[in-house]
Amino acid sequence: MIRQRQLTINTLAATVQVLVAGVVFFLLYRFVRIEVGIERFGIWSLVLITASVSSLANLGLGSSVVKFVAQYLARNNPVGATKVVQTAMITLAAVLSLVLGLFYPVARWALSNHEAFEAAPAFLDEAYAILPYAFLSFWMLSTAGVTLGALDGHQRIDLRSGIQVCGTLIYFGVALWLVPQHALVGLALAHCAQALWLLGASWVMARRLLSTLPLWPWRWRWYWPTLREILGYSLNFQVMAIFWLLVEPLTRWLVSLFGGLSAAGWFEFANRMVFQLRALIVAAHQSLVPTIAELYERQAALLRTVYAQSFRVILFLVLVTLPLMVVAAPLISHLWHGRAEPVFILFSSLLFAGWFGNLLSNPAYFAYMGIGTLRWNVVGRIVIGVLNVTLGWLFGSLVGGTGVVAGFVVALLIGSAVTVVAYHREYRVRLASLGDRQSLVLACVGAVGLGALWLILPPFVDQLWIAAAAPGALLAVLCLPAWHHPARRDLQRWLTDLLPTSGR
Repeated sequence: MIRQRQLTINTLAATVQVLVAGVVFFLLYRFVRIEVGIERFGIWSLVLITASVSSLANLGLGSSVVKFVAQYLARNNPVGATKVVQTAMITLAAVLSLVLGLFYPVARWALSNHEAFEAAPAFLDEAYAILPYAFLSFWMLSTAGVTLGALDGHQRIDLRSGIQVCGTLIYFGVALWLVPQHALVGLALAHCAQALWLLGASWVMARRLLSTLPLWPWRWRWYWPTLREILGYSLNFQVMAIFWLLVEPLTRWLVSLFGGLSAAGWFEFANRMVFQLRALIVAAHQSLVPTIAELYERQAALLRTVYAQSFRVILFLVLVTLPLMVVAAPLISHLWHGRAEPVFILFSSLLFAGWFGNLLSNPAYFAYMGIGTLRWNVVGRIVIGVLNVTLGWLFGSLVGGTGVVAGFVVALLIGSAVTVVAYHREYRVRLASLGDRQSLVLACVGAVGLGALWLILPPFVDQLWIAAAAPGALLAVLCLPAWHHPARRDLQRWLTDLLPTSGR
């Protein structure tokens, strides 16, 4: 049975978390850019990429915990859930410690041979200074992912979101305190403070939900069968993690290679902004993973209904928000940077098209995760990774950093389509049954409206009134078809049903 009230609370909590994170990063990134400059911000991006290569060693354990904790709890077996959490946490902490120690000199070598630092050698010492902190924070965040996943598996995403909101505020506060004095090192220390909070607070909360957890994780040798069960599922995540390194981290690296540190800085700004806005929609779908895992154990017949409803809603949200976000990019640039920054606007527009188009694959992606069949999620990631390497290098060689971003968007859309098509074929879902005439009308109105506005109010004109008028005009055009869309009524009904429930 779907625990509707808890699912609603989880969705709202995840949305609040994303909103808080979005506001904080809007303020923090502007503050850091003013304090250290866009090129030094590009250094920060490069160092984080270098540390993230170590995600090859996370074995997919953090993501696997969500499914297995939900599965064992659905079988009324909290001891099994406890074994999953302890085994995954100890294994991940040990493996990461070894790999990060071995990879550290390789990371220094990679930075020292990057062309961006050959053009600006003075920045290399700053990169070396923050690299240890990046590795430390990565270790803590990865390990914390296990206990945060345990909260998700317990269907207490509201608790996870509360912990992460506090972590975001800690990051913000420490950065405001230390960046003016210590520049990038201060930002790296703030990142470590956030990671330490997430690691400690999530373990405390996991122990409250799973009373069989000890004071600290120490039982591993008794749980080899548990680890074998988890690894059978998590290795799919590991393959996805390997190929994901060929996506976002590699894109950042290629942007810096073909566009320089300044382009890398603008890409970091644009990608973070697009990702935070996209996360508002993703939050609701991600909360379905433990619910789907429970349904698969108890009421598999409801899965088709859950998928159809989630796809219709996300299609509606994409059709409304994508053109609005693209046309709002110049306004965001004015508010964030004080001017219409062409590189930021161009990167943002491309990334909106890629990431928001990718949202249409989320219902299938998360359904596969909840069911536990990850083959097509893996294939989709492989396609994205291979195409991104090929197109990013080719387009980057021809037109610089912008070409890298364009190649990334094309790869993202094609690979995402693979997962959707596979799910529909496997579960015999007709795409026509998920769309309707209102969606087609909404899509046409958004596309025509966006094109007309770009002709009348050019996005790169550095005038605030033009930047502000464009999204308002498009919103007025979209209001009527959006109002008559059936998904709008579903969302309204969902919010109305929430009010009396939350008031009890």
